[in-house]
Amino acid sequence: MLGVGDPVTGKVAIIGSVERVGEMLQDCFIEAGFQVAAAETGEEGLALCRKFLPHVVLIDVELSDMDGFQVCRRLRATNRTSHAHIVLLASTLDRDVRIQGLETGADDFIIIPYDPDEVTLRVRNALRRAASDNLTDPVTGLPSGRLIQNCLRDLVGQEDGWALVRLTVRHLRDFEAGRGFLAAQETLNLVSLVLSEALEQLGGPDDFIGHSGGGRFVIVTDPERVDSLIAELTARVEDVIHTHHTPQERQQGFMLVSEGDEEKQLPLMSLDVRRVLASDGPFYDIRSLSEELG
Repeated sequence: MLGVGDPVTGKVAIIGSVERVGEMLQDCFIEAGFQVAAAETGEEGLALCRKFLPHVVLIDVELSDMDGFQVCRRLRATNRTSHAHIVLLASTLDRDVRIQGLETGADDFIIIPYDPDEVTLRVRNALRRAASDNLTDPVTGLPSGRLIQNCLRDLVGQEDGWALVRLTVRHLRDFEAGRGFLAAQETLNLVSLVLSEALEQLGGPDDFIGHSGGGRFVIVTDPERVDSLIAELTARVEDVIHTHHTPQERQQGFMLVSEGDEEKQLPLMSLDVRRVLASDGPFYDIRSLSEELG
């Protein structure tokens, strides 16, 4: 759990025109150590959030193609973005704006013109709360812990309409022993990136992706596209794994790690994919669903 003085990192998305929101926020967030992405329209912002998976989203109420309330509502209704901390930016914070914002799921409000230091502090506090509540994985930034449990709990009892996929990068700890902690983190980040990109390109807006720790990822999608999605995800992740081992290691089938005067053989990373359909049930609790995955 983070302490008050600990550094805070996380992903922040800004949805609003440069004329109204400005670039100052981006500069402040980057200086604070946050990962930042921005879009100028509502549709661009929704697509950005489904791919970028931000922890905090700042939305200008006055957008060129739709109002910020619509964006807020759609983010809350989408599995991959429903957990984000949403801040609405508005020229006025009268009663109507506050009521409509709360009805659509906003967590906070900031008036334009804003104080960049105040906004940065609010975002930092939101990121700290997300980390303390075990909502997202600190390495990949993907939903984890309680969010995955909530998603699986929603599946229990549903008789159709979903497919659950678990992808596991096997022997990740062996890779970390041979290459080091940072190399293992880089691998996880790349895997999470290619999974998120593939889900955005080939999945639906309600598809879910989470990271349950280690090399384990969980995806919920539509059963009609699960086979083609698994094939594409497998190809992309195996390509990431392939590039993290040397040609010699791939040829010999193992890594060599020096331990004193001896060398130890470690297995190469590989991918294990399991899937469960609603039709495989019925499932009455999360445990039975997890056991079906093996």
